[in-house]
Amino acid sequence: YNCFCSLRKEEKVSKVYVVNRPTINKFGWTPDLSDASRYGKLEIIFESNEQPQFLPAPSIKKARRILEDFSSEDYILWAGGGDPIAVMITCMIASEKSPTVNVLRWERNIESGGRDRRKGWYMPVALELRKQQ
Repeated sequence: YNCFCSLRKEEKVSKVYVVNRPTINKFGWTPDLSDASRYGKLEIIFESNEQPQFLPAPSIKKARRILEDFSSEDYILWAGGGDPIAVMITCMIASEKSPTVNVLRWERNIESGGRDRRKGWYMPVALELRKQQ
């Protein structure tokens, strides 16, 4: 007697594509991405030692591979620092995959944190980059 279990189509788990791995910033601390994980599984696109501005072609190829399954359910997060060209490459490729690109923006909690940039949360912002067909 053989029992075959029916396979359900797995639901896609949202991802948070982190443009570049955070490093110690000019304020002397490394951005904490733990709040961003409530939006999905974190995936780093560029490591802190990579410099897409000097090697754009292989950087675009790498980002295309990592963002291959990007959808309107996913997010882009840039924690600051690193190479701004990496942000441009990431957004360009994400916009090819989805008409709407969600980005996570750091919102400082002025009430409890005062001017401390470490206290706050990530807030989603949907960018409609092209009309859906």
